[in-house]
Amino acid sequence: MLHGMPDLLSWRSRFPILARKTYLINNSLGAMPDSVPGAFAEYTRLWAEEGVIAWDTWLPQVAAVASILEDIIRAPRGSMTMCQNVTNALAEILSCLEYEPPRNRLIACAGEFPTVEYLLDGQRSCGAEVVRIGSDPLTFPAEQLIEAIDHRTLLVVVSHVLFRTAELVDVRPIVERAHEYGAMVVLDAYQSMGSVPFDVVELGVDFLVGGSVKWLCGGPGAGYLYVRPDLVDRLEPRMAGWFSHARPFGFEPPPIVYAPGIGRFTGGTPNMPAYYQAREGYRIIREVGVEAIREKARHQTSLLIEGALARGFIVRTPLEFERRGNHVTVDLPRAEQVKDELVRRGFVVDYRPGAGIRIAPHFYNTDDECRAIIEETAAICSELGTQV
Repeated sequence: MLHGMPDLLSWRSRFPILARKTYLINNSLGAMPDSVPGAFAEYTRLWAEEGVIAWDTWLPQVAAVASILEDIIRAPRGSMTMCQNVTNALAEILSCLEYEPPRNRLIACAGEFPTVEYLLDGQRSCGAEVVRIGSDPLTFPAEQLIEAIDHRTLLVVVSHVLFRTAELVDVRPIVERAHEYGAMVVLDAYQSMGSVPFDVVELGVDFLVGGSVKWLCGGPGAGYLYVRPDLVDRLEPRMAGWFSHARPFGFEPPPIVYAPGIGRFTGGTPNMPAYYQAREGYRIIREVGVEAIREKARHQTSLLIEGALARGFIVRTPLEFERRGNHVTVDLPRAEQVKDELVRRGFVVDYRPGAGIRIAPHFYNTDDECRAIIEETAAICSELGTQV
């Protein structure tokens, strides 16, 4: 343990895969906690023993699981709800909008995750003007984005941490500019939730979306949505399900009477198995503390960057810690082939076209694992005869 840095390796035994593999791809799929099978057993026992009465226990879990996330990002209680994924969460937000000129512009950058770009592009047929800022997905065009926001802007969608390079975006100037012109901001926090500490109220964003697959160690099928409390009751999502109704068990015909607050964004029948599963990762992240996770990342991402640069690899991630998230993207000749060989040898990482190999240690990884992945990468390059 380094001076001033918490020893988090006591959590290592809670993640079974770490006993078998050098698992360094936590920005893609976090390791599964050992309590997940028990959470599934809790869910299935209720179904088996209670049948339809299980809903009396299941339904409160939607808010209970969301409340753990509220604690993690210091969101007001009752400002978040669960959904299936970012696609659903962002679609719910977009379904609240009216694209009436001149305020009909949706703005995003070239480095956004494809889900965001596909959904925004699909709004053209509804009257939206979609503005894509920049052309290089490896560089965030902050100044261009801010300059593009004006009285025609309805919504800006921005990632907190870019998935290819781990660049950490300074969100505040974007929010300030958007609010100055009466526009709203959606923050995609998929790569920062559970890895970078922040206060969602302090950031001032209008919406936040994300999922559980990555740093939260919650697995697939559990997304989440935050809506600014003073904004939520003014919004009426057209993508509404029966749980969006104020009285879902009244089975009333339209027009819908929206549930108060965040409940109007709940949509259809909740994905309960995924929420039970995700709960286990959320609990651990809350207990470990994102501040401690971030401090360990300062040390381990520096180890990776220093090792990569020493061997002549290209580092696509910002070198200054304050400008990067918790993973490091390393590029080199035949990078995808190198990644495949690393995985074959038990070093689990991934590759993104045009960026390189992504290496993402979490709080349960060791310094030796970070050193070993760089050494093994260099060894494979030597065996392949590639020049770096």
